[in-house]
Amino acid sequence: MASHLNHRGRLGFAWLACLLWHGLLAGAATVTYDFNITWVTTNPDGMADRQTIGINGQWPIPTIRVNVGDRLVVNVLNSLGDEATSLHFHGLFMRGATHMDGPGAVTQCPIPPGERFTYNFTVSTPRLTHERH
Repeated sequence: MASHLNHRGRLGFAWLACLLWHGLLAGAATVTYDFNITWVTTNPDGMADRQTIGINGQWPIPTIRVNVGDRLVVNVLNSLGDEATSLHFHGLFMRGATHMDGPGAVTQCPIPPGERFTYNFTVSTPRLTHERH
């Protein structure tokens, strides 16, 4: 009899875990950004204008806002002319997608000039502020 109750308890726990997991995913969204990486003229330190890498003509670069469980899709176009690039997401666990986390030529092939790359992964890191560059 005790093993029967124990089996029921495990089934109940499994159902509860399953319901909680699906409840978390039910609120999950696919969040998509389109990034055109270009040179922009900025004055980041107040000393002088100079060329820096910007996204969609902006520097500082746009903020990515996602929640745990969201699928993040970032469509990148490298418009740097003659320079390869990649995005690197600091502090995010790239579970199953380590090939999508630069720096270029370390864990990800750099995106050649004029080419596109789509970053596509599920955010599994707790809600914090992370840096990407």
